[in-house]
Amino acid sequence: MKLKHLPLTTLASLSLALTLASGTPAQMNHDDIAPTSTGQFQRIDQPLWSRVAVTGAGLSLIGLELWWFLRSKPKSRKATTTGGVQAVTVVVDGGYDPSHIVVQAGQPVRLNFYRKDPSSCLEEVRFPDFRIAQALPVNQTTAIEFTPTQPGRYEFTCGMNMFRGVVEVVADDRDTVPPIATATAELTDHQHQPSVAPPAVPVPSSETMEATLTPEGIQTATVTAAKGYQPNRIVVEAGRPVRLDFRRETPSSCYAQLLIPEFAIAVDLPEGKTIPVEFTPTQPGEYEFMCGMKMNFGTIEVRPGADALNIKTHTHATA
Repeated sequence: MKLKHLPLTTLASLSLALTLASGTPAQMNHDDIAPTSTGQFQRIDQPLWSRVAVTGAGLSLIGLELWWFLRSKPKSRKATTTGGVQAVTVVVDGGYDPSHIVVQAGQPVRLNFYRKDPSSCLEEVRFPDFRIAQALPVNQTTAIEFTPTQPGRYEFTCGMNMFRGVVEVVADDRDTVPPIATATAELTDHQHQPSVAPPAVPVPSSETMEATLTPEGIQTATVTAAKGYQPNRIVVEAGRPVRLDFRRETPSSCYAQLLIPEFAIAVDLPEGKTIPVEFTPTQPGEYEFMCGMKMNFGTIEVRPGADALNIKTHTHATA
């Protein structure tokens, strides 16, 4: 929400109006002062109509400014669903417009952030509840995608927590339809056209990387810590040693430490240096890594190893 020039001018106008309304003029001319019989000077009050006119003008100015502010205030906007994805464009210019977005639970959401403001405070947007921290290049549109599963209010902020917005997730309208009505509607739809599943939201290839296997049998990958982690998803196999080389290229203190809780790893990342982190995952699954302030996240995806797959295949073949 923008507050450009509004507080100062409004306060000035309000001060002027209150001063005039109290009957104390801001300035008096010499002609308005006359000597009394005792030789002292006495103030001559301005005509009532004059004070009323000036006070009315001041109040009108305040009203005009408030009207302009309320008219330009970003309003709530409901996402538009296209191809199974709920989408909204958010303009980043002195804040977020709209700053209140309404979506439905259980459906993919795509927020297209178009950044016009070059302020460094707005160069990144963060969704703590969805563990998203994304850089926003100036004069470009950056898509942020997630799927909210639970109704509620989820805040997003700039990198400095100065500007804020809210994604309000409401229950899916289909949840309120009685089961019989739902079954009837689905039967009617199938009679007219085949069911088509919503397209999957692709993950940008630049954010996912499969580790490279060295001749020594070590899975390696390099992760850059700057405006988020790139890549922010590393794919490895279970049962093999892993070495991730983290290089910090930002002075932000948020990235001064790296945490991988599942593997009991906590290391310092000096700026401009590469720090190797080594571990051996034994179980398939997804394991998070994050900055020291727990604002920026990444994922280590551990897939079943080739040996486990061979054993499973051999067992099925024997059976």
